[in-house]
Amino acid sequence: MQTIILAAGEGQRVKPLTLTMSKAMIPIANKPTIEWIIKAVEKFSDEIIIVARKEQRDLIDYFSAYKNVKFVFQPKPLGTAHAIQQCEKHVEGDFFVFNGDVLTTRAEIQGLMKKKPKAPLICGYKVSNPKEYGVLTMEGNYVTELTEKPSKPKSNMINAGIYIFNEKIFDAIEKTKISPRGEYEITDSIKILMANEKMRYHELKKWTHVGLLWHLLEANQMVLEEYGTMIGKNVKIKPGAYIEKPVAIGDNSVIGPNCYVRNFSSIGKNCKVGNAVEVKNCIIMDNSFVSHLSYVGDSVIGRNCNIAAGTIFGNLRLDEKPIGMKVNGQMMNSGKRKLGSIVGDNVKFGVNCTIMPGKKIWPNIHIPPCTIIKNDIEKQPDLGAWKRILT
Repeated sequence: MQTIILAAGEGQRVKPLTLTMSKAMIPIANKPTIEWIIKAVEKFSDEIIIVARKEQRDLIDYFSAYKNVKFVFQPKPLGTAHAIQQCEKHVEGDFFVFNGDVLTTRAEIQGLMKKKPKAPLICGYKVSNPKEYGVLTMEGNYVTELTEKPSKPKSNMINAGIYIFNEKIFDAIEKTKISPRGEYEITDSIKILMANEKMRYHELKKWTHVGLLWHLLEANQMVLEEYGTMIGKNVKIKPGAYIEKPVAIGDNSVIGPNCYVRNFSSIGKNCKVGNAVEVKNCIIMDNSFVSHLSYVGDSVIGRNCNIAAGTIFGNLRLDEKPIGMKVNGQMMNSGKRKLGSIVGDNVKFGVNCTIMPGKKIWPNIHIPPCTIIKNDIEKQPDLGAWKRILT
């Protein structure tokens, strides 16, 4: 089989990270998100087709070296059905389609393939609150209805964004009309297909969606649970460093002395975790330093960041209610009791900063010493007063 991975999305809901990298290239356990999709399906795929935009140079350059990967380009971001349509001349027979922001395990794909599945097939996953997803209604082994974000869901089974199609999906796409948000949706194409074809169904037991920033930490945990601890080359672990497994630590990083790296943390290449630092359930990307006497919990830190001494990332509200985070200007309930901050690339903190839970900092920002961050920071704060003090 061939596999199509849809990776051309702009990632508006995962800013500020996508201001400096493609959404598909956001690292989970120190590898790009879609590399874990490739690892899950490569045993069963003769060829992997990544649908991308030509300006996604980071994605194209990274995967161009993979012999079994080819690119098909989507000229405009006109939705998932339009993205799949670009592959019509490149596939034959039954083929996988993965949304680029969903993850499952190798064992799950192996379990599916043991059933010798035939197209059309849709994978589902049970969640406690299905209202924010496409919801599946089933009869036996078949899907009878697919409803987008219903106010009264008929089941807890959601569309997992993983499919097996054949050439008939392209006929359905041709008949698909543009949606109110200006896109050609694959869910609309599936409904057209279901009018003439029985849609098979397969339930996944392990799955996660990385459509929102806090989902990255869930995906990071799932990958580390599956693959275990991954330590790169030339990593220095100094005396007194205590590491709870599983973790991922990239090449040439220095851990310690006398620090605490808790499980489900991923620390990239050329990083430094200093003396008396605690890192808990975090993604820290390449070339970033966490200096002494700091705490970073349930947070995502971009590339080339410096977290100065005494910096604290709050990850728990005083009233212990779920933490909110702004997404495209609107506050969303993460459902997380513990959630820290999201920091873009090239952010530098002065000493003794405190960041309140659920806050985001845009790339290339310099945070003055002793700052308490209570709101998202999208523009550079005034450094005039601090420059005068320092000079």
